[in-house]
Amino acid sequence: MPLAERARLPALLSLLLALGLAACATPPEPLVVSEVAEAAAPDDPVIEPNYPAQSLSEDMLLRFLVGDIALQRGNTQLASQAWAELAQKSSDVRVARRATEVAIAAGQLNQALDACARWLDAEPSAAEARQIMVSLLIRANRLDDARPHLQALLAMQPKEAAPFLMQLHRLWDKQTDRKAALKLTQELAAGYDGLPEAHFALALAYANADLKASALTELDRADALRPAWEPSLLYRAQLLEDQPDAQRAFLEKAVRAAPKSAELQNALARSYAEAKRYPEAAAAYDKAQAITPGDLESLVGAGLIAIELRQFDKANAQLSAAVAKAPRQTRNLYYYLGVVAEEQQRWADAARWYEGAEGELKTMADRHLVRVYAKLDRLADAQALIARMPTDSAEARNEKAQTEAQLWRETKDYVRAYAVLSDALKVNPDSAELLYDRSLIADLMNDLGRAEADLRRYNELKPASAMGLNALGYTLANRSTRLEEAQRYLEQAIALEPENPVIIDSLGWLRYRQGRLAEARELLIKAHAKLPDPEIAAHLAEVLWQLGRKDEARKVFAEAQQLDPRSDALRETSQRLGM
Repeated sequence: MPLAERARLPALLSLLLALGLAACATPPEPLVVSEVAEAAAPDDPVIEPNYPAQSLSEDMLLRFLVGDIALQRGNTQLASQAWAELAQKSSDVRVARRATEVAIAAGQLNQALDACARWLDAEPSAAEARQIMVSLLIRANRLDDARPHLQALLAMQPKEAAPFLMQLHRLWDKQTDRKAALKLTQELAAGYDGLPEAHFALALAYANADLKASALTELDRADALRPAWEPSLLYRAQLLEDQPDAQRAFLEKAVRAAPKSAELQNALARSYAEAKRYPEAAAAYDKAQAITPGDLESLVGAGLIAIELRQFDKANAQLSAAVAKAPRQTRNLYYYLGVVAEEQQRWADAARWYEGAEGELKTMADRHLVRVYAKLDRLADAQALIARMPTDSAEARNEKAQTEAQLWRETKDYVRAYAVLSDALKVNPDSAELLYDRSLIADLMNDLGRAEADLRRYNELKPASAMGLNALGYTLANRSTRLEEAQRYLEQAIALEPENPVIIDSLGWLRYRQGRLAEARELLIKAHAKLPDPEIAAHLAEVLWQLGRKDEARKVFAEAQQLDPRSDALRETSQRLGM
């Protein structure tokens, strides 16, 4: 449950925030502003204020008409001017209020300030007028002038001081002077030293003013008043975001101090995920789900981590539950649900999800969709989709060529795939991505010479690419006897990304080709544990088979077949070894 749902915004702030003010510093989780509207009960008598007597002259009547007609016609500037003049001529609070509203709608800040001041003069006890005045003064970057109004609001509603201070940071926008905001926060928090919310407000203000040490001191004071307080723990973790190891260690300690906090578990899970410690991230998300079943963040997080771990049943269950829970907020998950369905070879489901993808993932979804259409024998749909792909930039044209080549690769028309990429390379001969893709097609065509040439050129263009070094090293290890040369490239790749399971697999396969079976087994076990991919499983099963550990090999092979029963690598290995 988000923080704000447990500490609802007090009435005195709801109008301020509804006017569109944004925070320049936020606690770890976004605070959702709840609209507060107090309606009178149907049977309560309506008591009209004692409005002043006001004669309606022809001039005033004309201005009323001009203001309303201008509003009806969308001329907000003329309407604002008319109502501003009315407010100057009238002492009626209703006119001042209407003039304020129209000026705000027209974006006329000075007119709104003047009208709101007249509103307050006519009705000094109007909390709504004072709230609007605060928001206008903050927009004008007049924080000193806003201070007495904020203090008056606190005096009007003293019981709301704690939630008010908790949400205070949300009043400042990106243009607000941070030092002025800190000064005002210090003045408003004075006298509330016994409230942890006051120290939390100060911590945010200090952090915004780049005074991190002072921010941490204020969090210490909040913790002393309210130990294991979730907002303080979450914000302290956020302040450690530039020190990921320290942040993770702190969160590990925090979840022990506050074991019932789903948000802390989610924060810890994110930290693990950023460090690519996926099993630990999964466990943390599962704990968050146990604390708050149906929590949207942990559903999504657990689903995405399950994809990384190739736990596709779990990924599908978690992401589908997230979409069902919040369909409007989770359209971006359609792409990932498509990935899951594709991995599980549920081609019709994959097509449905990819077709519904929107936003920035739409392009990636369409590229996957071409492959899925090929699996469904919907070649006309695939070609139509490719034809609609944009060509307004070199990058877009390259992506279109890569997607078309993928279509022909799926249909095993390697000659046509190679030709598509070659044509694209004539236009853009130094495209590393096109060269890499064409090398893969050449490898499938058993053409070592052309595959090697493209990979060498790729590595010239991207000399520090672990992916390129790995691809060249693996190709040489798999298709040639130049194993020492392959080793040089793979050792460079593993030095760049020592925990990459794909590179570990390549190195393990090289050791197998070198006859160093024990080393190969250890490397492939490590790679398979990190990434239970069918091709890695095929390599591991083959090494185990050659070591005489045939039962283990069959077990690895059977588990891999469950993940991908149509894997070419598994089928070829099975046929060659007679498994």
